[in-house]
Amino acid sequence: MLQRAIKLLILICISTILIGCGASAAEEDLDQPFANQLPPINPKISLAENEKVTLEVWLDLDFTRNDTLFTEIAEDFEQAYQNRIEVNIQSFVGESIPQNVQQAVLAGTPPDVVQGHVYAMAGQGLAEPLNRRWTEWGIEAEDQFLPTALAEATWKQTRYGIPLDIYTLVWLYNRDHFDEANLPYPEGDYDFAFLQQAAVALTNPAEGQYGMGFTTDPRYVYTWLTNAGGDVLNGTAETGFNLTLDSSNNIDALRFLTNMAQAGYGPLPTTRPRDYEDARELFLDGKISMYMGGPWDIHLIQSTYPDFPLGVAQLPKTPAAESAASMLGSTGLFIPRGARHQDIAFEFMKWATSDRYAIPMARRLGRYPAKAWLQNSPYFTENLLLIPFFNQLNAARPYHLDLFPRAEDAFQKAIKSSFYGVDPAEALQEAQNIVGEVSTGERLP
Repeated sequence: MLQRAIKLLILICISTILIGCGASAAEEDLDQPFANQLPPINPKISLAENEKVTLEVWLDLDFTRNDTLFTEIAEDFEQAYQNRIEVNIQSFVGESIPQNVQQAVLAGTPPDVVQGHVYAMAGQGLAEPLNRRWTEWGIEAEDQFLPTALAEATWKQTRYGIPLDIYTLVWLYNRDHFDEANLPYPEGDYDFAFLQQAAVALTNPAEGQYGMGFTTDPRYVYTWLTNAGGDVLNGTAETGFNLTLDSSNNIDALRFLTNMAQAGYGPLPTTRPRDYEDARELFLDGKISMYMGGPWDIHLIQSTYPDFPLGVAQLPKTPAAESAASMLGSTGLFIPRGARHQDIAFEFMKWATSDRYAIPMARRLGRYPAKAWLQNSPYFTENLLLIPFFNQLNAARPYHLDLFPRAEDAFQKAIKSSFYGVDPAEALQEAQNIVGEVSTGERLP
């Protein structure tokens, strides 16, 4: 218990430092090393006399809902270009952005800059190729980004965007609940058996208390599958892809999840869009003891509920051993096909992904920049609760099923039906059969 008390004291101290003791966001931004390093202005961007351009920018609502950082980025950009460029930011639920972009491109009215999974958008023919612009930017431009994030902005050796953030999913738990049940924390080499035993010990339906939370979101469930050595696709952009929804590893991992839920060790997921948020709410209410979350969850809990007894661990060990991985996620900025102001759009993308705004994005939003220096920055590595996130970045597998919306939809339906009584083998085999072969035939003409 003394060791746990020491750990708790360290975490509280670190959380206090990171939260800034009540300092404003602007004050916190001033002490970061890139505070005064605004990106350079491109002299090649020239506008006719009295010309004014409106740049239409679509961003993920999770990046704009509770903070003004991207509004500040837009204002800095406008001032740098003497207010002759107006940046009009519109925010959308992230899951809706691909369909919105597709509709806008087909209608001939695409925005100028969009945030999303560039790899999938490029693969569907929705993004403009940017190799020439990257070349003009300079060879050192690539060196500032993590290679794994760059790969998610690339399709068939062509750059289609600029990486913005990167993430993996980790295991969050309530330390107090584990202490009260005299359970060791899920650290080190804990496995599925430990997870099940902990869930049993932490579940008390009479008190409305459950061991863990569940979600039907395909990215979160994919994380369970890939951690067990499974995958939903194999192949490459160059060779083509094959669906592997009904592989034995996928079936076993999904069955473990659904069996836990059906045994009553956690509330059944609601299956509503973004039902991973339900798990977080139950966790904060003390109704569940464990759930899978992202670095933004760590940020939200540390900054909004600093006294919460939060613990964070890497995902459990599985028989997959070295082939196990968490899910790698990364969003970037891209130019939709047919956008009007492509030169200015690329400059804004460079501006928004510059080091100047990288640390504020992490501090204020809990969204960690896809920068080469991320895992070594003292601004992040001193937070012990982020260590599992950083460790998993070294062996994370990208989620690419969103390349094929029909397949992703079938996968999610299989997940939902599995939680509500259909055998996972049957559900995943049905999804595999419904979709059949996948190809870039889902691209736009």
